[in-house]
Amino acid sequence: MSSRRRPLRSQATGALLGQGTQALAGLVLQVAAARELGAAGLAAFSLAYGVLVLATAVSSGFVGDSLTVLDRHEPRIRAGLHVHAALIAGAAGAAGVLLALATGAVPLWVGLLAGPAVVAFMAEDLLRRLLMAAGRFWSLPAVDLTSLMLALGTLVVAASWGGLTLGSFVVALLVGQSGAAVVAWALLPAAERPRGPWRDADLAAVVSFGVWRATAQTIRPAILTVLRLLVVAAAGAAAYGPLEAARVYTAPTMVLVAGLGSFLLPHFVAIRPRGPRAGLRAADRAAGGVAVVVAAIGVLAVLTMPWLAPLLTGGGYAVPTAAVVGWSVYAVAGAALLPYASLASVHGRQRRVLALRMVEIGSLAAVALLVLVLDGGVVWSPLALSLGPVVTAIAVRQTLLVPAVLAADRNPGDEPAAPERASRRRPVPLAPYGAGS
Repeated sequence: MSSRRRPLRSQATGALLGQGTQALAGLVLQVAAARELGAAGLAAFSLAYGVLVLATAVSSGFVGDSLTVLDRHEPRIRAGLHVHAALIAGAAGAAGVLLALATGAVPLWVGLLAGPAVVAFMAEDLLRRLLMAAGRFWSLPAVDLTSLMLALGTLVVAASWGGLTLGSFVVALLVGQSGAAVVAWALLPAAERPRGPWRDADLAAVVSFGVWRATAQTIRPAILTVLRLLVVAAAGAAAYGPLEAARVYTAPTMVLVAGLGSFLLPHFVAIRPRGPRAGLRAADRAAGGVAVVVAAIGVLAVLTMPWLAPLLTGGGYAVPTAAVVGWSVYAVAGAALLPYASLASVHGRQRRVLALRMVEIGSLAAVALLVLVLDGGVVWSPLALSLGPVVTAIAVRQTLLVPAVLAADRNPGDEPAAPERASRRRPVPLAPYGAGS
């Protein structure tokens, strides 16, 4: 048993380390923005960065989750993944240019670079997902550190030429993500590199699974984007800046949650043949263990605020304690939901998971109440957001996973349900975990 658990521990550790380095790269850019752009500038950067993360969540859910669960080595599935990745990235890049030029927040030349920056960001993310699906978790730090070093180098050069602006960060993202994508391509096994085929693509098979995962993946970044827009519209960018600084300050609490997600989906694919009960036990352990660790990190973040928070803002503005507590609780809630949502999706319940996750959107009503009605309610909005993931986690476990376990106990000879698909005549094949590694 111990010999079987060692590879899983190694992969989980690699996933967490890879997520940590990815978070570090993003965190350094956000800290630089917090120090160099001021509260209002940080709010503008965070809004733009949040839209970028939202667009990437679409490609990550639609293509990234599909290449993990479906058989990405089957030629028609592979072609479908390629076509959808190109379409989504191209559309997002064009939207990025139009949005940047329409707002007038950056010069024309920077607005034109926004499109390539979006495409590079999404391409790097999908190549990371390929590394994860192939079991190459320990290759992720090299990709992320390349992005970090190139982005920081770009910012240093820009600062030496006359100071940092929002445009400087767009260029830094473009340079960093492009270099990281090249490194990720080089680290992939030859059979995994996305260089063909493109013809006779099974677009429907990818859509039947990916569209539900993509929609589910966009819920959280969409909620954060709406939160930013709501607070900025109601209280101004300067009021949202400290709230965003608190989110950046508590970012390490989300590292474990996101790292858990990058490991759990392929892990649940691997243990799926063992049945729903084994999966539910694994999900319970993951949800409880990571929630406790994330809560401990949140407590530590609150206790160290007098020393660390001024380093984030440069002493220019205060980081509200209530917001730090709220973002920490929000991270714990996300840790509780993620394992159950991932397991239900692997067992073909992605549509029902999406329906239940609509509860999270309802938490925005509580945020709106705090922001618009209560005096000083802005700082408590992250805590209000945490209500949605908690309720959703309980609902997914009790209404989707527990009934599946009970049904399997009554009918032990039944096969586990396959992922939902558009066609009943042509099954969607599943990829064995680590295939192609």
